[in-house]
Amino acid sequence: MSEEVAAEGEAKAKKPWLLIIGIIFGVIILTVGTVIGTLFATGFFSQEDQLQAELAQIEEGEAEGEGEGEEEAVVPELLETPNPSRLETLYYQMPAAFTANLANSRKVMQISITVMTHYDQLVIDNVTKHEPSIRAAILARLSIVDEQQSMAPDFRSTMAEELRLVINSELEAAEDFGGIEKVLFTEFLMQ
Repeated sequence: MSEEVAAEGEAKAKKPWLLIIGIIFGVIILTVGTVIGTLFATGFFSQEDQLQAELAQIEEGEAEGEGEGEEEAVVPELLETPNPSRLETLYYQMPAAFTANLANSRKVMQISITVMTHYDQLVIDNVTKHEPSIRAAILARLSIVDEQQSMAPDFRSTMAEELRLVINSELEAAEDFGGIEKVLFTEFLMQ
């Protein structure tokens, strides 16, 4: 009988350890199951399938391109810049003529200016907005012209380019963009 009591004592001592180990394994299995279930619910595993499917499509496209010879690869289509000659040309004539004395001379130069741009109306609006500073800069440039320079054969084209640069520098200082492409003399008088 003492052997039976001793066997029952050992069985009772083993049961709490087995119970603790069973609970630990149960908690681990429950935690892993919860994590895997959450991943399935959020679509984690389906994203890998989508990525693998897209990768397979790309590889198939490359394989087809190699087998068929030199076909154009699928690339995004770039928009072409419109032909500048087909863009709308805008003109703005300065309302008053510019009159300046030639340096070291008794002669006077009087010009009327029209500016041209292929950009939008904003450039013309900027010219009208900043006309006083543009007029002052043009008059400052005209005041340093002497009689000898005015007699040069290419004086008008050179002066038109210089005035274009003067106007664009004033616009860039005020609006960060010039946009004037050409200066035209609509009246040119020297007396």
